[in-house]
Amino acid sequence: MGKIVWLASYPKSGNTWVRMLLNNYLSNSDRRSDLNSLDLSTFGGSSKSSYRSVTEADIDTCNDAEIMALTPKAHAFITTKSKNVAFVKTHNLMSAYHDIPLITPEVTQGAIYIVRNPLDTVISVADHFGLSIDKAVDFVNDPNGSTAPNETMVRQIFCSWSRNVESWTGGQASFPVWTVRYEDLHSNPEQAFSDFLRFLGADVDQKRLSAAIKQSSFKSLKSLEKRDGFDEKSRYSKSFFRSGKTGQWRSKLSDEQVQKIVAANRPQMARFGYLPKGF
Repeated sequence: MGKIVWLASYPKSGNTWVRMLLNNYLSNSDRRSDLNSLDLSTFGGSSKSSYRSVTEADIDTCNDAEIMALTPKAHAFITTKSKNVAFVKTHNLMSAYHDIPLITPEVTQGAIYIVRNPLDTVISVADHFGLSIDKAVDFVNDPNGSTAPNETMVRQIFCSWSRNVESWTGGQASFPVWTVRYEDLHSNPEQAFSDFLRFLGADVDQKRLSAAIKQSSFKSLKSLEKRDGFDEKSRYSKSFFRSGKTGQWRSKLSDEQVQKIVAANRPQMARFGYLPKGF
């Protein structure tokens, strides 16, 4: 059995929040975790540092096919950096690219998949990527969606919101996948995170859990980012932790924008209770 537990989601769906919850719970400290130390407890599946560790080639000049050829080795390398479970963040869909799996099954123990209402996701996407709402709607609906390589990351292939969700939650995984709605984490973090820990086979310490939830509150994370900054903040955004609320789409999106998202994502939205009345 592999060592990696993937922390997977479509972009801007609560992945960083879950990583902070997990980090604060595992550290069992009276002090809040440092935002910029997250990579010490969780790893980035698309981080160039892992790829550089398995080749002498210049990663910055490699094309996508060459990067994908290195992906199984890069994922295997991540497992050597953790004694037990290696928690690895990814926005990639669970599929193949250049005929090589984006998620390497041989080193995988399981995954948690965080799903968020695309009507709210699109607002966060617009802020993070510096897009208009209309452009963000196109982004979320794009069946070929990806982010270009940059200084620290190789290309991430996430496709559309629906394709990403279906790839992880449609039952085709060769390993266990536990799915949680962002909205359920938001409304009842104690229950949702307890279920996550049980999925991992871990005992639930209620005192530690309550402390971790308090340390990972949106207010706390905003305060940490204001004090220390956050490496993952986009150059387009005033802050990484923007709002954290659910249902903002009702006052932010036009009926036409809602209809466009629903038309492209209806089956998966229906599965997770995201279809708004009248659409």
